[in-house]
Amino acid sequence: MTVFKEYRIGSFAYHLGVTQAFLKHYEEAGLIDAKQNEKGYRYYQFPQAGRVFEYMRLHSFGIQIKQMKCALAADEETAFKTIDDHADELQQKADRLQAIVDEHRRFNKWHDAMRGNETKWEVKEIEPIYFLPHTCGQDFIDEDRVYEVLQAWCDQMPVTKSALYVKPDPENPGENKVFWGLYVTEANVKRCGIPLNGAVWVIPKTVAFVFHFAGLKDPFLMKDSETGAHPAFQKLRSLGLKPSGNAILINEMKLERDGVQRGYGRFVIPISE
Repeated sequence: MTVFKEYRIGSFAYHLGVTQAFLKHYEEAGLIDAKQNEKGYRYYQFPQAGRVFEYMRLHSFGIQIKQMKCALAADEETAFKTIDDHADELQQKADRLQAIVDEHRRFNKWHDAMRGNETKWEVKEIEPIYFLPHTCGQDFIDEDRVYEVLQAWCDQMPVTKSALYVKPDPENPGENKVFWGLYVTEANVKRCGIPLNGAVWVIPKTVAFVFHFAGLKDPFLMKDSETGAHPAFQKLRSLGLKPSGNAILINEMKLERDGVQRGYGRFVIPISE
């Protein structure tokens, strides 16, 4: 009969790079075995170390403790299938985290380009923009399709962003109707697999006046967008440009200090060529 060396819990945990609580937790789950002497001291036999490392491998794939015993006892095909499924989930999480980092890098680069300028503007061709409406005025939109996808859109922030959608009001020329919701680019819809349905509005690929602002005071007041008093519309008119279709005011970031709110973002207004 092979006799294995035994280690007290503190020594065993130290040599495995884990805590004593970790070992006790896995022992309580029936995954590793410990001996207790008459004084209540725990001892672990040396072969238990290999088992602990195997459980740590499974843990790295996101397999829960209650599933580990079955995972370790599975046949080869089942074992690979289990890890494949969890690896796919990890890849999705990694892709989402990378998209968040990339979005921050883009925002940071934009902020560097805006240094010393509270506002800038340009006329450029824009790619399609997707918008999920959530409120109209101060009322939540009562539309089931919105809430079918809202959580998935929220989960993707800041790749998706808070935004104000601006529609010309046909009953009141010169005024607009505004809707708060979430915005995302077409590229990020495809990259992140953001779900679309009939509740989502689209501003198609077009030429637009893009009004950038960094640290602008109160740029997200609904009334200014409703009445056309927003600095973006003022600049548009001063240039002799005419809006065509719906516009969107994108919130990259808000800061508030001493009761003064300052915003960072851009107003995208399609124009007649």
